[in-house]
Amino acid sequence: MTLSQPPNRLAALLLGSFALSTAVVPAIASTPLRMAAAPQAAAGKDHDHDHSHDHDHGSLEKGKHVHGEVTFNIALDGELLTVELDAPAINVIGFEKSPRTDAERQAVAAVDAWLAGGRDIAAVPRNAACRLASVAYTPPQLGTGHADYRARHSFRCTNAAALEWVELWALRRLTGVERAEANVITPTVQRQQELTGGALRVSLK
Repeated sequence: MTLSQPPNRLAALLLGSFALSTAVVPAIASTPLRMAAAPQAAAGKDHDHDHSHDHDHGSLEKGKHVHGEVTFNIALDGELLTVELDAPAINVIGFEKSPRTDAERQAVAAVDAWLAGGRDIAAVPRNAACRLASVAYTPPQLGTGHADYRARHSFRCTNAAALEWVELWALRRLTGVERAEANVITPTVQRQQELTGGALRVSLK
């Protein structure tokens, strides 16, 4: 499916309007960006059905909160590669309520550390020489209704011409994902891609 937004307008949506706090983090020295194994929280049995509600998705177009569906925005602008994640809390930590047990609190803390730290988000060709430049992430308020995890990770790639693909390793940490969609915009491509069958790789060409 081809995205209908003009490239410059879509780039602005992807990169310019995410309502999150921004913290600069140390650069990662190598690519692909290695992902450490992490436990996946079990999805709550009382949340095995879809919920559709309007939410303000910041850089994403206003859409539906649907359990099992996650969205990635991938944008390449010069040397800057940006990967944005938007996912229901049920698919990130396994629940949406306020954490009540030590295990739930540990699950929340682990996800916060992961998304705020910016590691284990994506893999790219090693010769693209990408280093983590910045992270924008604010934890959602759990227990106040349906919650979504949103994070933006930007990478500085000194050989951006080698960026033929991105592997969304973040999907390995999510649970119960039934549909993953990637919106891609580069100087030459604007495309929407659905990842099926456990696929992680998104072409940037």
